[in-house]
Amino acid sequence: MIKQRIQIKYVHQFNLINNFSDNTHIADYTEQTKRDLIKRSVEFFSPNPPIDINYFTINNPPLLDIDGIEFDNNSFVHSNGNPKSQCEAVIFPTVSTNTSWVLFCELKYSSLPRNNNRNLRKAIKQVLKTRYYYFQNGIITIENTAYLIASLPIQSEPFTNFSLTPNYLLNLKRKRNIVLRLKNSVEIKNSELLIV
Repeated sequence: MIKQRIQIKYVHQFNLINNFSDNTHIADYTEQTKRDLIKRSVEFFSPNPPIDINYFTINNPPLLDIDGIEFDNNSFVHSNGNPKSQCEAVIFPTVSTNTSWVLFCELKYSSLPRNNNRNLRKAIKQVLKTRYYYFQNGIITIENTAYLIASLPIQSEPFTNFSLTPNYLLNLKRKRNIVLRLKNSVEIKNSELLIV
């Protein structure tokens, strides 16, 4: 269902869908390769993780078929052609229903805990906006639990110098069916539930 709606609203994204049925790792090479002749950006790896960069992991013990899209500057654009703020990627079950989960993730590569407050606030805005684009365009509904993940792959959890209040998290879940977490990995339980 999610894939079919993407095909209708975002044909350019639909053409970039990757399919996995094992553990999947997401890395962003943008900063690491910005001075290189060949630039790289967001990349998926499955089942083996990359060996040259830290990454975000989706553990998939049930071997559920999942689809993912690596977002780029053409994924969401304003009417004037300028790119909108967005996160790195979206993942969802290949066979989805109105109650399937959808995962939006943003990675920030900083080893300095003093920058966590700024980086994580920006990451949260990016995942919230990207989820909103999908919600606004009918790709997902309020019944799809949206897992919004801000990741700091170079740092260990819990990330210092930043926290989210339980009240804020509860309101997001109650009012918008959003589960927001600061994590470097998640685990798939089934097509309707992630363990975060």
